[in-house]
Amino acid sequence: MSRLTTLLALLVLVPVLIALAPIAPQERARADEDLAAMGWLAGYWRGEMWGGDFHAHYSTPAGGLILSHSRLLHGEEESFYEFEVFGPLDDEVVWLQPFPGGKKAGGFRLKELDREARKATFENPDKDYPTRIVYHRQAEDELVITLDDPHGGSDKIDVFELSR
Repeated sequence: MSRLTTLLALLVLVPVLIALAPIAPQERARADEDLAAMGWLAGYWRGEMWGGDFHAHYSTPAGGLILSHSRLLHGEEESFYEFEVFGPLDDEVVWLQPFPGGKKAGGFRLKELDREARKATFENPDKDYPTRIVYHRQAEDELVITLDDPHGGSDKIDVFELSR
């Protein structure tokens, strides 16, 4: 077989093999499973943070999304609020999209999920602080959220110790 014939055969066969490969459904299933495994995040959480009273509510992953809303109160005044959406991105991974103050900010990809430890790590090295957010259900009534910046070089760390 000549090189030209071999090259033509490859040009025809490779796209056919790629088209037949069942990659996307497997990836979508993994993203759905990862999101479902984060059901431990669901509930109402509260703690002291940034000199105020922080409140956060996370939905269950029913319907393929986890939705959250949080707010920081200083006395009777709300000084911060945020919405978050956790869901599949491009049928591959779980994505966290925050909306601080109701405005879309840079999102984060799920970098690591430890189902046994009930811990999810989201990262975006290209974002400003924070470049990493870690959600960790440390006990039945304890959720710790850590914001830090291992990708941006900042030593700043914010730790939200929340309880039910």
